[in-house]
Amino acid sequence: MEGIEEAAADVLAIAERQDLKPQEKIIRLLACGNELFKTASALVSNVRGCRYVVMYCVSDEVEVDPGTEFGLGDTYCVHTLNAEAPLAFHKAGSSEIAGHPCYEMFRLETYIGAPIKIGGTPWGTVNFTAIEAREPFAPPELEMMAALSEAVGRELIAAGQAA
Repeated sequence: MEGIEEAAADVLAIAERQDLKPQEKIIRLLACGNELFKTASALVSNVRGCRYVVMYCVSDEVEVDPGTEFGLGDTYCVHTLNAEAPLAFHKAGSSEIAGHPCYEMFRLETYIGAPIKIGGTPWGTVNFTAIEAREPFAPPELEMMAALSEAVGRELIAAGQAA
């Protein structure tokens, strides 16, 4: 798949940089994912019970301030956490989640996300979205999503934001 090898190299290069703080690395990882998946917005969330709390946002459309909360059930990430694995929708309006509150509120057609696990326990999610539909996600993209989630998790630990 075109771009996957380059994105994997970019993720590794970001993770290895000693001149960047963990928070800066997370922002760069999110920007890298937006470019790879052709999405406009990227979020890192911490899930606390039924609350979805935005920790980081990189967006060309609408910036979501850190600390912004949503009900977990109002986000596509509820499905990602239930799946316990990377999950993607390339045309949400024509999928099994077409009636989901997140679709009704934001009309996000493209979604790819993965759980962030800290010490094997679900901590939150990282996800990439766009209002435009796209071609179906390929297996290498889901694998890359898992790698991005792991990289973000390591940086959250390094930043002291997750233990």
